[in-house]
Amino acid sequence: MIVNYIFRYLNTKIHKKLSKIINISEASSIAIHSLAIIADAKTSINVNKLSELTKFSKNHISKIMQILVRNGYLVSERGPKGGFVLNISDSKISLLEIIELIEGVIEEKHCRIGIRGCPFDECVFGGLPEKLTREFRDYFANRKISDLKTKQMLQLN
Repeated sequence: MIVNYIFRYLNTKIHKKLSKIINISEASSIAIHSLAIIADAKTSINVNKLSELTKFSKNHISKIMQILVRNGYLVSERGPKGGFVLNISDSKISLLEIIELIEGVIEEKHCRIGIRGCPFDECVFGGLPEKLTREFRDYFANRKISDLKTKQMLQLN
């Protein structure tokens, strides 16, 4: 009985690791969602409103907003009516540049052995990781913040 429990536990852990071959981090998700909301707003949006709309932690949103301000994507307005406004047109901001700002440049080479150390004549993965990475990069490079529209029912102001 204990062996079955351990097997199920390990199987679940293995399954969870394999279920996220492509993963967009919470930080990247916060950045993209926040930029889209701010782009749709008619006035500045503060961290409290972003947290209310996205259900992300205020502290985590604040950290991501600081990164976006430091890198010139947003302007921060202080005061009781303060918040964030775009500093760059939403049609000029690709989702890829935001993901890479938060995560770092996405590597296209995935082989951990390297060409010189590989004992196989052909890649055991058939080049699929590189292909998927190129498709991922192309998809997000061609999508702009302006392509993302919040639901009409969101009360942004």
